[in-house]
Amino acid sequence: MQYLNYEEQIVIRYGIKLEGWTYDTLKNPSELSTSLPPLQALSNAIDNGTCKFIRMSATEKKKYEDDFYSKVQSGEVTVRKRKVRKDVGKKKAKRRRTDSEEGAASGEGSDQSEEEELVTGFKSAEFIIDDN
Repeated sequence: MQYLNYEEQIVIRYGIKLEGWTYDTLKNPSELSTSLPPLQALSNAIDNGTCKFIRMSATEKKKYEDDFYSKVQSGEVTVRKRKVRKDVGKKKAKRRRTDSEEGAASGEGSDQSEEEELVTGFKSAEFIIDDN
């Protein structure tokens, strides 16, 4: 789940919000305190259904979106953007095929190599004849 950009990536995009989260801020569970009582409270809230995802109506979603982007404009909320790739805008080379890929793609030799594998099979002989 997206925890860092929860409002933008989950609530605004899908119109679904988490209700009943027992902590002050929404964080990845691995980053939560290891203190047992708050974790048990969250677990109980999930088990009894007080912590759940709910679908927002279109008007609720629009209002939430407007409020969120006004907070972004005022600087109250910062939106984390993905890091730009270092090769952005550069032309990328085509992937070169190996000899085995070229033969398989054209259909040449694929049946022959399978037959050879079946005939040769093992490196050593299956039966060893002892003349003693």
